[in-house]
Amino acid sequence: MNFKKWIIELFKDERGSTSVKPVIAVMGALFLCATMAANSFTHGDMKPADTLVDAVMIITIIGMGADSLDKFSMKSKKEEPKQEEQIG
Repeated sequence: MNFKKWIIELFKDERGSTSVKPVIAVMGALFLCATMAANSFTHGDMKPADTLVDAVMIITIIGMGADSLDKFSMKSKKEEPKQEEQIG
């Protein structure tokens, strides 16, 4: 498996379709990293509002947590009802 296929697999759910939760989580993480990098090179007058950064952080954490729960909570297949043994 090459790197491109591995990245694509990260964004898929257990059915094989692309899931929105990891996409939003990765985008939020990238925006947070870009904001922190931009803040380190700019003046204090140009910094974003703390509540905005906190909101993006919360959305990112929820997206990553929800995706992790989906990966680990595999729904088991419905068990077939057991047929009663016939006596006789």
